[in-house]
Amino acid sequence: MIATLEPPSPLDQWRQRLGGQRRRTQLRPLAAMGYMANGHVNDGFIEVENLTLVLLYDEQIRPGHCALRLAGYSGSRIPWGVRFGGQENCDFCKDLALQPVPDARGYRLDLASTDLLSLGLGLERELDRHARYRQRQVCEQVCLPKLWAGFRPSDAANITGDGPELAAYAADTGKSPQYLLEEYQRDHCGLVLHPLAWVSHHWQQAVTVFADLERFPKRQVFQLQQLPDDLVGCQYAVEFDFHSRFRTSLRQQLRSPNAAAILT
Repeated sequence: MIATLEPPSPLDQWRQRLGGQRRRTQLRPLAAMGYMANGHVNDGFIEVENLTLVLLYDEQIRPGHCALRLAGYSGSRIPWGVRFGGQENCDFCKDLALQPVPDARGYRLDLASTDLLSLGLGLERELDRHARYRQRQVCEQVCLPKLWAGFRPSDAANITGDGPELAAYAADTGKSPQYLLEEYQRDHCGLVLHPLAWVSHHWQQAVTVFADLERFPKRQVFQLQQLPDDLVGCQYAVEFDFHSRFRTSLRQQLRSPNAAAILT
């Protein structure tokens, strides 16, 4: 009879990766990002409210003492686009360097959140590889998912494209904005989809906004030279703030990241 070995538990993996390490004293100029799907992913699409972007990076909490910050931010619709992060969209803020325990509160991870712990350890491995081997390709800035605005078919006929992003792409391709709008139109769950950046002026008519996960990296590493500047900004019709945290610890205690992590 051949004995089979059970794979190590997430806690065992944490002990192997981080249990014997001392706290970092210097910041690595890198951050890693993955994501968690808190709802159904259909043909690669998920509504932005059901997507949590998870970031991992070093953060100095006092001289010579760094936290391994693991923070999650969801998305919400705003006029003319979408906002990822900020105080209102901060789902959790943890320190991966602290050993996870059952029923944890504050900055320590709860052992019951096995998907989040596994995702955090995967991001830590990516961050460590890129820090050790500088020849590995690193993005200059964070890459956000492509977003699509969904319209009812009765409204879609009156949707027009506009904005600097569409104008620039039309100039690059030599195609008219209207041709591009029709060429990139997609149908999904009874809605007509257009790239959000091209139709954000129709934001009040949009039924919902989807994030496209099919072409979005499950894990990425990007440069982080300056906090908070490199974690706050705009990309097309998206505002993002991956540095602000919710103001009270009560929300952190009440919101538990139990969603299923999307892992490689």
